[in-house]
Amino acid sequence: MKQTATAITLNCTKYGDNKLIVNAYTRELGRAAFAFRIPQNRKSSPLPYCQPLFINEIEYSSAPGAEIKQASKISTSYTYTSIPFSTTKTATAMFITEILSKVLTFAEQNEELYEFITSSLKLFDQTEVPGRNFHLKFLLQITKYLGFYPQNKYSILRPCFDIEKGCFTGNITSSRHVIHPPYSEIFSRILDYDYIPCDFIPLSNSDRSVLLDKIIEYYHFRFDNIATVKSLAVLKSVFH
Repeated sequence: MKQTATAITLNCTKYGDNKLIVNAYTRELGRAAFAFRIPQNRKSSPLPYCQPLFINEIEYSSAPGAEIKQASKISTSYTYTSIPFSTTKTATAMFITEILSKVLTFAEQNEELYEFITSSLKLFDQTEVPGRNFHLKFLLQITKYLGFYPQNKYSILRPCFDIEKGCFTGNITSSRHVIHPPYSEIFSRILDYDYIPCDFIPLSNSDRSVLLDKIIEYYHFRFDNIATVKSLAVLKSVFH
């Protein structure tokens, strides 16, 4: 029986001469893999729809227990209007794609997580602000759905963020896994602000780089495969 899934493309791999395996995060299935046959007629090829972070509708059939679902049709659910044409936004999207590919490894359905990702991407695409701090806000906000959102609040009594424990603290230790002021205060503001106000937090490229490294470190304590993020260097080069 044919079924339909709304899917965010994470990556795709050519398999053999005429097959394409698309890994995606879907509203209906969670993380899933779809196999497409690449026709000789380029006009009907699925390749143009399978770019990272593209939001599509996929028609597929699946045998019970099959890890890869056989897809028969793909169509665009949302067309980006600015991300593909902005160097900053394209680099940010590449980075987010890599992070999502590493952390969205579970197959369970989570409609709230799917809606958060798609609504965030659409806002990023549609907003006229540069989006220089979008990735910082996105990485912190999605932890609410992944189960490790930072605990308590920054204050004079709790001026440091303990990366390992995931909370603000006044017990400053010699551990290097701590965000100290003034970065801990900025970290707290990013948590509190929505996307658009967050983009107006005045950060130098150096500040942004330090905060991004600390957030990646925060992820690394929860995901071993975050140790290497290939697109990180590209993203940093765009902001410098």
